[in-house]
Formats: sequence, structure tokens, C-alpha cells
Amino acid sequence: MTKKVFSCVLIGLGDIGLNYDLFLDQEKYIKTHANAFFSNPGFDLQGGVYIDTNACDIFKNKYSTKSYNLIEDALLENKPDLIILSVPTSFQLEAIKKIVACYKPKAILCEKPMGDNLKQGKEIVNLCNKFGISLYVNYIRRCLPESKEVKNRIDNSIIKPPMRSVIWYSKGLIHNGSHFINLMEYWFGECLDVQIINEGRFLKNFGAEPQVFLKFNNCELTLIPAWEEFYSHYTIEIVSSTGRLYWGQHRLEWTKAEDDSNQKSNSYLAEKTEELLLGSNRYQKYVADELHLAMSGQNSSISSGHQALKTLRTIDRIESLI
Repeated sequence: MTKKVFSCVLIGLGDIGLNYDLFLDQEKYIKTHANAFFSNPGFDLQGGVYIDTNACDIFKNKYSTKSYNLIEDALLENKPDLIILSVPTSFQLEAIKKIVACYKPKAILCEKPMGDNLKQGKEIVNLCNKFGISLYVNYIRRCLPESKEVKNRIDNSIIKPPMRSVIWYSKGLIHNGSHFINLMEYWFGECLDVQIINEGRFLKNFGAEPQVFLKFNNCELTLIPAWEEFYSHYTIEIVSSTGRLYWGQHRLEWTKAEDDSNQKSNSYLAEKTEELLLGSNRYQKYVADELHLAMSGQNSSISSGHQALKTLRTIDRIESLI
């Protein structure tokens, strides 16, 4: 069966749009939208839009395609199926208003979080609903193969409740903490309760960094802020009735619980752990793969606009308690 090809235009040629893997091995590292959609046979990258002429020239030469300084020119000339919107959160609402004023694509992929607050997120979702545009959000972690494997193990009771989890994050609750809240909502469903453990600090560019207790149907977790100024630290640990899952920056491992051969009444974590492969060097590849599935009407792990809005609602509940 021939894979359907969707035409697309990339708006925004900054770090996530173009730069993160520009000087890396672009087969081993796929960390930008430009590389991900150019290299995916299910998409036809028709052009890029940016205000910086130098970035436009780099993009045009690197990917042998067109570049534009104006959104309207790119959309009206190419009429793409998909618009990849890679602009700062604060500009996303205005950018989507500009897009729908001149053109109605089949789908938009925007950055996380959708807006600076719940109100902006609602407005973006409502705009896309009004014009029949499918909206997706670039929460990369839920698209990774290892994330899908963890969900499969949770759904099939390999990782079995009751469960408790500790997650370390940094660079603000809404900026980076939202990655983990969205991932937990993918794994466990709707957040049922939130409680503030410690209000933490407020960072100028990233907002609040509270320590938070979150309750889901089968898991209770604590979200703890680290100190990005010293080093990046993002980890997930889940302790379940059947074993322990650890997901750090360089490894993902599952250690199952097993009975003590000498004392049948006791169980311990096994000495050997199962290491699961990490796909984090190619994270934008997996976003593009999952987006293609969604646009083709197939099951996909990519975050829809409505799912991302649930994440903003959870964050809004947390921030209302600070």
C-alpha cells in the first residue's frame, strides 16, 4: 500500500525549527522539524518561513526548498496540507489567527504548551475547531517508542497498580513540567487531584516551579523541581506492585519484582534489569511518524489539541493553588 504524502510548510526557523541538528549527523540525530519532515517520505516539505534572511538562506540551501519572509506568501503559493508552527509560545495564538485569516490547512502542529495560559489554549483549540483544522501539539516524549512501550506495559498490567512515582523537572512548570504532566495523562488518563507540597520559586523566563502531588486513577506521583542553573536533570521513577521503572536522561530500565527463593513470603527487585532502547536522539522523527499516522486516520500517540488542553487545565489547577 502506497504511503500517502502530505505537503507541509514550516513556520519558524529557530532552534527547534532548524538549528538543533544543523551541524550534527542528521541521520543519527533528528532534533528539528526541518530535518524530521524533510527526511520523512510521508511528507513533502515545500518551504520555510522566517523573518531572518540568513536563516532562510541556510534552510533553502540545506533542504533544497523555498523560503519566505511572510506567512501569507508561503501558504497561498503552496497551499499545504500541514502547517508546522515552530514559534515561541507567546506568539502561537497570533500566528494561528494570521494563518486562518488567509488559508485553512488540514492540520497544524504547534509547539508545547499551546499558550501561556489556559485561556490562550482554549482560544487556539476553538479557532481550529471553527475552521475544521486538526490540531496537534509537539509533546515529544509521548511519541517516543520507549514511551509507547511503557504505556503498553501499563495497559497490559506488566507494570501493575498500585503505583507511586517521583518525577524531577526544571525550567518551569508550564515550560518543561508540562511535558511530564502530558506524558502522565497519556499513560494514566485524567488527573484527578492536585496538591501543592511547596510553592517553590518563580523564574523570570519560565514561571513557577512548585513541588506538586498529582493523583491519577492508578498512580500517585510527586513532581519535584531541580536546579537547571547547575545542570539539567529530568527523571521518572515508578514503583509498582510488579517492579520498578526508571527513565533517566541516558537510560530506561525495568526491574521486575520476584520471590525470594529462600523465603517464599518475601519479594525483592531482581538483580538483573531489562534495559529498553532510547529514541531520544531522533525525537522529532517520531513526532513526524506519529503525526502521519494521525493524519492518515490511524491510531497515534501524538498529543491532540484537546489532550494538550487537558494538560493546560491541570497546570491551571496547580497555579491557582500557588
